[in-house]
Amino acid sequence: MSTKPLPNSEQNTYMADLKLTALLINTSLQKCVKSVLLIAVALSATLSLDAAEHIVTPDTDLKPVLKQVKSGDSVVLQNGTWIDADLTFDELPGTSKAPIHIRAQTPGKVILTGATQFRFSGSYITVSGLLVRDPTGVSDVIQFRTHSERHAQHCRVTDCSIEESPDSHEKKESRWISIYGTNNRVDHCYTAGKKNRGTTLVVWVTEQPGNHRIDHNHFGPRPKLGSNGGETLRIGTSDVSEFDSKTTVENNYFHACDGEAEIVSNKSCDNVYRHNTFDSCSGALTLRHGHRCVVDGNVFFGRKQSGTGGVRIIGESHTVTNNYFEGLRGDSERAALCLMNGVPNSPLHEYAPVRNAKVAHNTFIDCKVSVEIGVGVGKKQSAVPDKCEFAHNVFVPGKWELFRVHADPTGLSWVDNRLQPRTRKDTPFREFRETKLSMQRTDDGLLRPSGSDSFKAALASMVSQDIDGFPRQSSVICGCDDPTTKHKTLANASNTGPSWRKQTP
Repeated sequence: MSTKPLPNSEQNTYMADLKLTALLINTSLQKCVKSVLLIAVALSATLSLDAAEHIVTPDTDLKPVLKQVKSGDSVVLQNGTWIDADLTFDELPGTSKAPIHIRAQTPGKVILTGATQFRFSGSYITVSGLLVRDPTGVSDVIQFRTHSERHAQHCRVTDCSIEESPDSHEKKESRWISIYGTNNRVDHCYTAGKKNRGTTLVVWVTEQPGNHRIDHNHFGPRPKLGSNGGETLRIGTSDVSEFDSKTTVENNYFHACDGEAEIVSNKSCDNVYRHNTFDSCSGALTLRHGHRCVVDGNVFFGRKQSGTGGVRIIGESHTVTNNYFEGLRGDSERAALCLMNGVPNSPLHEYAPVRNAKVAHNTFIDCKVSVEIGVGVGKKQSAVPDKCEFAHNVFVPGKWELFRVHADPTGLSWVDNRLQPRTRKDTPFREFRETKLSMQRTDDGLLRPSGSDSFKAALASMVSQDIDGFPRQSSVICGCDDPTTKHKTLANASNTGPSWRKQTP
């Protein structure tokens, strides 16, 4: 079927009608957008007009004040030193669009000390700008709850600092930050100097996944405690270790956290530890209980200091990928990578057997022992690591031992790993390709590949990103770093912790 073209006069009229229609539609759309924007501005103005600021002092009775607090309000703590204060903010009614803010009048100028306790519950609450100095006589300094049944949900503690001075003598066991509830966050905070027993930051785990986030914090020096209970971070306890916490710990800087062998003590399932820096810490990130955790893209700088360790694996289906280990001088449970022997049918408080661990695309450089397998073997701990895989890792051990094997694992597979040639040899069951690896020191302190050729692998990899969090190229590159990607800035003293606190890199 054919159609005849319109005469020129009719065609001109038709095109003019189209332009007019388009103009009318465009004008209507502009009016609609303008109306929406005006409504949004009006609503914002209404909210800001309705929001109130409640100033409180150390002498203020909080209860009548808090009865007046509505969503969108701020509670402002007056500058000064607050001694032995009981700061309880119960069931505050924040919302996602109008959160409640509890803040210091000036960040860092509200100093909480002595037996001061800070507790809050409710929804969508942000706490910021507080400095806690030399807390004493309390079991928990900051709690995301006000009662065993009143917890915090979608709340945040940020830009705060808790510090203990060298001349303090606190003896009572305490925790500095206790996270309860769900969907909470602790970020850009600083902790340092804790000498007494008790974990610095604890996530309490229940049957409901917490989905918490712990990020951009500076965990400063913690001296050796000399016993258990000196962890910097713990997620869960042995009795709830089969529950899913789904907590993410990322972009934090751990420096000289020497409290005990477990810098981080994982005691729950499905947690993620990524892009953290462990600098000169005498201990290890320990997957003590629980299963299916991910340890990805972390940096472990030992600085050749005694007892500095990497990752210890206990339990099932953990994934350790894209991590960088250098200059670590720990062994046994503090080796760069440790796979423990387990207890058959282990009760919750013992050592669950290591099964189905995936160790891929990690880089080990100048570590006293790169990998220890079967640590703790004995009559009780008789279950050897089973069905674990080492794939596309890079080992540059120098003069040190590559492996110590205390109990031969079962079903262990080796896939396309790389080993810098050396004179020292290890036991024969390990399969490595010795390759002269070309590496150079970059501005961030890491030894990275100076080219791809010596790191290229023949077999496929399921790890899609590298240590910097960028997609790997199509050809598989062994080790944590793909030299074709950009470099992510490592977590360090200057880009973590409170904005108001002067950091020393």
